[in-house]
Amino acid sequence: MINKLVNMKKIETIILIILAGLITVNINAQNNNSDKIEIGVSGSAGMSALNFTPINGNSPSYGFGYDFGWDIAFLFSEQLSFRTGVNLASYKSSISIEEHSVRHQIQLPIGIPIDGFYMIAEYTQYEELFEAFFIRFPLMVQYQMGSKQNFYVAAGLYVGLPLNSFSQINADQLVTKGYSEYTMQYYEKMPNHGFDTYTDIKSGSKLDLGLSLSAALEAGLKWNIKNGMLLYTGIFADFGLNNIRKGDSMEESVFFNEDEKSFKFNSILHSQTEGKPLTDKVKPNAFGLKIRLSLTISK
Repeated sequence: MINKLVNMKKIETIILIILAGLITVNINAQNNNSDKIEIGVSGSAGMSALNFTPINGNSPSYGFGYDFGWDIAFLFSEQLSFRTGVNLASYKSSISIEEHSVRHQIQLPIGIPIDGFYMIAEYTQYEELFEAFFIRFPLMVQYQMGSKQNFYVAAGLYVGLPLNSFSQINADQLVTKGYSEYTMQYYEKMPNHGFDTYTDIKSGSKLDLGLSLSAALEAGLKWNIKNGMLLYTGIFADFGLNNIRKGDSMEESVFFNEDEKSFKFNSILHSQTEGKPLTDKVKPNAFGLKIRLSLTISK
């Protein structure tokens, strides 16, 4: 609970700093008598991931990601500007584990001794696909040089609010069994209690993600087309700064409901084995190509 409060305080402090920066930028723009702004639309595409390190050492693979939206840039001079706006961003990644096993202490089936009873779940060819969507607000400072074709570089932050996120679990085979520390015995081939061999596992689940803060870098060329129209083409990289997974308590990776005779599967991001989370911090990363079309307007 204390850690959650500390993290919330950190996020609130960062947001206050960002708001103070926006106010300062606006005041400076007025003091510098800036008389031009750029309004445009932008899009990017490349590789993305909800990045983390699982305890078994396997790393997630990057997938295709994109964002699109609109932005506005306040020009302080011919070289320096501040850009903000809003966009929709997607992150997609996956993880594959040839042999994946977890162990959870569970409520005991009737007739089995009461101390130290566990479910052991062993997957073969485990794969999980992740996809997340965020509404993001860029806070970027841009510097450019040159005349007709300007080289530009931009750096700043993205603040992201989660819209929707989910995962899809697939596995060729799942073997579940019980183990009692009291009797030192395994309990197998008991399907009424969820102990058996199952094939072709497929299950979807929601991800519980929170506010994201990312460092952002861009670089490329700014092309002056005509009549104030500008085309930006470049590359970008975003690096997550905070853990976007909400909640400290992890759930059982596999839960068998004896009344319904069915399993519930939880994402590896929200699961634990023997009380230890299966993954560390979750951070969104992305890199690729970016394009922006803007119109220069005099105030």
